[in-house]
Amino acid sequence: MHDIHSAGRRGFMLSSAALALAGVLGSSSGAAFAAQPPARLVITAIPDDGDADRMREHFGALARLLGQATGIPVEYMHVENYAASVTALATGRAHIAWLGAVTTAQARMQMGEALTVLGCRDIDKRFVSYFIANPSTGLTPVNDLAALAKAAQGKGWSFTFGSKSSTSGHVMPRKFFMDQTASTPEKVFRTVAYSGSHDVTLRMVADGTHQLGALNYASWDKADEALKARAPIVYKTPTYIDYALAARADLGPELLTALRSALLSIDGSTPEGAQVLKYLKAGSFVEAEVGEWQHYVDLLESGLDIGG
Repeated sequence: MHDIHSAGRRGFMLSSAALALAGVLGSSSGAAFAAQPPARLVITAIPDDGDADRMREHFGALARLLGQATGIPVEYMHVENYAASVTALATGRAHIAWLGAVTTAQARMQMGEALTVLGCRDIDKRFVSYFIANPSTGLTPVNDLAALAKAAQGKGWSFTFGSKSSTSGHVMPRKFFMDQTASTPEKVFRTVAYSGSHDVTLRMVADGTHQLGALNYASWDKADEALKARAPIVYKTPTYIDYALAARADLGPELLTALRSALLSIDGSTPEGAQVLKYLKAGSFVEAEVGEWQHYVDLLESGLDIGG
């Protein structure tokens, strides 16, 4: 389902110098830089919020802000899983995508120099995940995951991550678990599941479907207090870099510059700016380079066992 947003009044025109640059062939995917701006832009996002309508509402607001700044109509396209967001960007069905670090790396691996990053949130360069537990476990906060694994050994507890492709809901929590315990979750817990999204992980741990889980801190922090009380934090991970607003490089240098400027200028002074920042738990958007996510490319290419 597509959510279509009207353009702002200002048209977007590439200068002759930008046209010359934009005509250069040079991405590893074989795509050419755009000779002219597209008639419309399509933005998508990893579905890490289990409420599709909520995502349409809030990413629709981001689409409108970008459209108003560039004068090009912007359309939000919802996808059903993380892999679809990467595929949409890599194949050109989408021009822009809100991705986690792992999906940014996956897009980079598929697209090479055809991928760029427009920016990220102020919180994304110091992101953390939470390990949470149902109160029935009797667990209290631990200093490291070795202590958590020791407490869980032989208890028959089940554990859930979010989506398998989620940076903060799976890959980084799993990596920290393996680094600190010299083991895997599958060897400690009775079962290891994948809920699909952070909010579902929180609900499943709170209602006892699984005794423990891992999710990103922003999703836990924004939940209501009653829900959080039924799934308290037992461990906070070290920091790492996470989400990015990525784009196809073949949009051309001038349009990419306009999009970056539009993203970085979003603040709480307008209703839609405030809406986007509140939904994404950000104070602002900040500059970032695609190379800041290279660590995740290296991690995936290393053959790291990410479970399943």
